[in-house]
Amino acid sequence: MAAKILYFPRYSRFAKGFSTSFGQFISKRKPRCNSLCSEVSFQVRRGHYSCKPLQNGSSFEAREGGLEFEFVNSRKNYWPKTLKRFYSRGRKTSKDTKGAKKVEISSEDDNLDEDLEHVEILAKLREKSGLEQGHKVLVIQPDFKWGRNRFHLETVDHMLGEALSLVEAINGWSVVEGRTEPIRKPDSRYFFGKGKLEELTKLVKKLKVAGSLSAVFLDVGRLTRRQHAELEELWDVKVFDRFSLVVQIFKERAVSSEAKVQVELAELGYIRSRLVFDDHTSYDQQRGGTYSIGGGGETHLEAARRMLMLRQQKLKKKLEAIRKQRNLIRHDRAKRKVPIVSVVGYTNAGKTTLIKALTHDSEMRPEDKLFATLDVTAHRGKLPSGMTALFIDTVGFVSDLPHELVESFSATLEDIVHSDLLIHLRDCSHPEFEAQKVHVLDVLKMLKLPKYLMENIIEVHNKVDLRESISDASGRNEERFEVSALHETGLGVLWSGVEDALFKTTGRQIKTIIIPQDGPQLSWLHHEATVSETETTQDARLKVKVIMDEAALGKYNSKFGKVD
Repeated sequence: MAAKILYFPRYSRFAKGFSTSFGQFISKRKPRCNSLCSEVSFQVRRGHYSCKPLQNGSSFEAREGGLEFEFVNSRKNYWPKTLKRFYSRGRKTSKDTKGAKKVEISSEDDNLDEDLEHVEILAKLREKSGLEQGHKVLVIQPDFKWGRNRFHLETVDHMLGEALSLVEAINGWSVVEGRTEPIRKPDSRYFFGKGKLEELTKLVKKLKVAGSLSAVFLDVGRLTRRQHAELEELWDVKVFDRFSLVVQIFKERAVSSEAKVQVELAELGYIRSRLVFDDHTSYDQQRGGTYSIGGGGETHLEAARRMLMLRQQKLKKKLEAIRKQRNLIRHDRAKRKVPIVSVVGYTNAGKTTLIKALTHDSEMRPEDKLFATLDVTAHRGKLPSGMTALFIDTVGFVSDLPHELVESFSATLEDIVHSDLLIHLRDCSHPEFEAQKVHVLDVLKMLKLPKYLMENIIEVHNKVDLRESISDASGRNEERFEVSALHETGLGVLWSGVEDALFKTTGRQIKTIIIPQDGPQLSWLHHEATVSETETTQDARLKVKVIMDEAALGKYNSKFGKVD
């Protein structure tokens, strides 16, 4: 690993506090990382330090006006970040730090790794959650018969089918049994009432004895911390809710660094909400030191919460950088005046397949599985008039999609908000496609879309080739387009509908202009509008068919004269 260097100015007050804290940090971790360091001592002497070298080849060297820390061929790259943290959190005043040179240190692999202490705690918390292990799962679908939790749209059998699909979508997970259980009102402690709880407890024990069960998936949006802890203690198996499974699927599907940041942010929020420890032993006693400037006495729970909070702060900063980058991309698109069409819909409705059929983008790889797309991507296509449009492939939605998950993906979902047109793609072969529509619209409302977008949604029914098996699946009079994206049928009519809708939402119109061949008009039109057709007239002039919005038309009229 390349040398990493930190510079500090010459000062006394902060130097003393820093040397003490960092000396404790290294020396108290010596029992569990003696291969990293032997003995370190700090002495403040006229703004200089003296210390003994580390075993692994790292060295400390005092210099006039400051201290230089060199890390050469270190086995771990977390030491510079640790130093940076103490520097930013130590006792210092504006007078102490005057003239200091700030040096940013970033991870070489850009994976946002923290120091060893953080990585260990996060790894243990993930292991404790059980999500990254293979499981044989009992799926329980509550059937709410009364109250606000009652299913008004879907049938309970459909909900169970979707729950089974969620389990099978995770690598290494398999379904042992799926069952529906009638329930009137969730119990605050065990979720189920006494009688039903006893029945399920017997079933869990029976499956455990047979060696065919390691987890229970209770298909509700979020279990409370108490319900989760009580059920795991009672059944002695891992218990998961819908949020935890969706996050795990997202983790496995995430490819880009952008998607990974957003998924981890959602995951950490979930882990923090589940933090429960049985022992309250001092963190100092258990691990040999505390990272808190204020001293010892930090428990496992406090340390874990602090580490997760720091990690979330880093991820939020990274997410803000992603948001700024996307804003720049959107600003560039706005300057180019390229209309944007976002394709939204329930997961596995065929959004990627439709966009590939419309744009003929050979790099797109549609997959027949839940949440195949986690990265919002843009694909260029030409409308019948010759105008170029960008089609945005978006993350698929699902019923009971947790609000926290939507918030974590806000940076990419903002592309939907800034669209000129929405295509709501629906799987008309699905038995619950009406309920799916409601769930998609609910998520769009959560995004607080502009009124003009919500009022100009194009509804497209996909998979019409499979619809025969569903009785009256699309027997409605509302305006819609019926296509088979896989077989590319019905796309011509859809193209025309998309173009008409874009003309309406963006204020574009088709104009025919007669211009001289040697004038600047044609070059200007190519730059400011979309030239669709050009032909020469009998009097040696050009007849140009052009697509332009109101702003471009106003500029042309002002510069070259009014167009009829």
